[in-house]
Parts: sequence; C-alpha cells; structure tokens
Amino acid sequence: MPIKDSIATGVTHFFQATGFTIEGLKSTYRSEIAFKQEVLLLPVILLVAWLLFGFPSALLLTSMWLIVCAFELCNSAIENIADLVMPEKNEFIKRAKDAGSAAVGVAIAANICTWLYVIFV
Repeated sequence: MPIKDSIATGVTHFFQATGFTIEGLKSTYRSEIAFKQEVLLLPVILLVAWLLFGFPSALLLTSMWLIVCAFELCNSAIENIADLVMPEKNEFIKRAKDAGSAAVGVAIAANICTWLYVIFV
C-alpha cells in the first residue's frame, strides 16, 4: 500500500472518529439527565477553577471534572448496551449497571477530594 493511501486513511479515520465523538456527546446529552447536569455544571467549574486558582490547579480541577463526564459517558454506554441485550430484569445486567454507576460515583469522590485539596492545602 502506498504511503499516501495510508495517510489518507488515517486522516479519514480521524474525521470519522471525531464525528462519532460529537454524535456520542450529543445523543448522551439529549438522553441522559446526569450527563446533561454534569455538562451544564462545566462552565461553573471552569469559571471558579480558572478565576480562583493558578494554572496548575485550575487545569487539574478541569481535568477531574472531564473525567467525571467521561465516566458518565461510559456508564451510559453500558446501560444502553445492557438494555438492548437484556430488557428484562437480570442480576448480571444489574451488576453491570451498578458497576458503571459506581465508577461515576468514585470519579465524583475523587473530584471532591481534589477540590478539597486545592482549596485547603
């Protein structure tokens, strides 16, 4: 395969992946209340972090909130797949959904700990 073809494929893949990312963000924002709340809280997080703290701390606090959003996206993906595969109640599906929810909870706890550290240390 010529080099030019593999570069074009790489660029095409990049733009396709970007489109999938945007669609995933939009559809999750439309369908998941928790993700919508986290996204709507993002400007407040950014404003407080970047106005009150220096660059390293603001970057850390922003990143921590983006991690919460990333876990929420993963949790939504797990729930959607689980509901498609097994719409009726199932203990394994419940465990998968609970684990996804717990991942979001742990990310939020880490976020709170990081904010407390930045504020008080």
